[in-house]
Amino acid sequence: MGTKGRAKKGRVQKARPVPDDEGKILEVLARSDNMEGILVTVAPGSDWGQVYSHRGEEIRYILEGQLEVDIGGEKTLLGKGDCLWHDSEIPHTLRNPGKKKAVYFVVIMPPSFS
Repeated sequence: MGTKGRAKKGRVQKARPVPDDEGKILEVLARSDNMEGILVTVAPGSDWGQVYSHRGEEIRYILEGQLEVDIGGEKTLLGKGDCLWHDSEIPHTLRNPGKKKAVYFVVIMPPSFS
C-alpha cells in the first residue's frame, strides 16, 4: 500500500517562549505547511495593538482568564473553556480586560505568525 490514504506522521517541537514588550508571550507549539498552533499568554490590561487581518482561519480556546476579541467591530468577551472560530480576513484584535493573565491556544490555518 502506498502513502495515499495514510496520515502523515507528526513531529514533536520544543516550545520556545517569545515575550514581547507589550505584555504577551507567544510559544509556537506546532507548525506545518498548513497550520500553526500557538500558546499565547496576555498580561492583565494588555492588548494586541492595532487591528489586523490576513488570509485564513483561526480557532482560539481559552485556558485561563478573560479575553475580549474584536472581530470586524463586534466585541465578544471569552472566558475559560470558551472557543471561538473566525475568518482571519475580517479585521480583528484582542485584549485582556481582566486582573489576571489570560492564556489561550490558537490554531491558525495557513500559518501566518512565524
